[in-house]
Amino acid sequence: MKYLSSLILLVFVGSLNAQTITIEEAKHPYYDIIEWKGMGALLLSKDPAEVSKQVNITLVGNKTTSIWDQKFTPKGEEYYFISSENARYVYFLNNLNLNNGKVSLSQLNSAGNVKATSVSIGNAVKKLGAYDYNKLELINVVVTDKALIHHFRYIDKKNKSIVEIATFITHHNFICYAVELGTIPFATLKDERFGNWEYVGFSDDRIFFAARDYQDKKRGWSVKEFSSKGKQKVGLHLNSPENLIPIENIGFGTTGSYYLEDKATIESGLLTFINAKFYLVGGQRKDAGAEITLYELVDNEWEELSNMHLNYFIEKKNLKLGIYPLNEGVAYHLNHNGYNKTSILYFEKNKEAPHNDFTKRTIFNPSSVFDRKNKEEFNVILPEGLLKFDTQQLGKKGSVKFELIKK
Repeated sequence: MKYLSSLILLVFVGSLNAQTITIEEAKHPYYDIIEWKGMGALLLSKDPAEVSKQVNITLVGNKTTSIWDQKFTPKGEEYYFISSENARYVYFLNNLNLNNGKVSLSQLNSAGNVKATSVSIGNAVKKLGAYDYNKLELINVVVTDKALIHHFRYIDKKNKSIVEIATFITHHNFICYAVELGTIPFATLKDERFGNWEYVGFSDDRIFFAARDYQDKKRGWSVKEFSSKGKQKVGLHLNSPENLIPIENIGFGTTGSYYLEDKATIESGLLTFINAKFYLVGGQRKDAGAEITLYELVDNEWEELSNMHLNYFIEKKNLKLGIYPLNEGVAYHLNHNGYNKTSILYFEKNKEAPHNDFTKRTIFNPSSVFDRKNKEEFNVILPEGLLKFDTQQLGKKGSVKFELIKK
């Protein structure tokens, strides 16, 4: 009886802290929802008959009504949402691969202002040398706090090498800067100790790329730092923890690498940089199985923070893993031996994490890694509490409801 009374009290207190938010019907039914982490949920609506291509955006957060409403008009049937933790802008790209050397986009800031434009990336790349922008292979698109970044590879058949190129489009004036990350001979890439350049993260105006390297008889990464205007700063070399097992990087989160599904690469570990610190997610054999381990770089040494044990590790199969850095930890999508789930490795040591089935909607809902939920739930963590939405409401006429469970 005492237990039942306590349970009733908890339910009662929870109901007092819960607030229903009703969002009135838009001109057209809401058809999709996207999380802008730290800001809220973006409800999308458009003409189902597609007479108009205009997409309406409604931000829902800690208020009893929508925070703001805005709109943008994609140029085609598809568009690509690009966002990152701690970036004050998000983008809706009309094209991933360049169209006549240009990218067409709509930029959305936290105040709800939209700017639509196209930017010539090809002209910026031409300043580096005789590169044909039509032959640039897109590897990734990411947004940082200061710039929208594209990463390309250029096959230099004459010199039997790959040239890695990054471009930086600044948020405020859309000026594009281009840099060469490095040139890698074909022969070098046959040695698994060396790898291509990859974007690994940002903090303020510090933007990092890294490539697997081998120096002083030690495996690790060469790291280069740039500003949002492409100014290179002092580079460094990070040694790797020993005995990491191969990882097939499948990408995770709202970046270009996720949309470019055929760009998976084999890595020894997945390096990331957030809030001025380097972290690494690596796989290691443990207790007749394997573990995914999160490391933090402390005084040039890798310190283990948290891990997730794999009960049924298949030695002959690479771990298919993608990561997405958040302020609370590194979220991941793991697909291995029937385990196809998302979770998070927390920066806080020994903190338990839930495991949810992977769905495509998870990509657009990073907060979903924090709580155990069913496939229909869309959960957004706000400073005030947890914003919950039942996605079964989408595609139907009428208003929709959110529930804000306050802390």
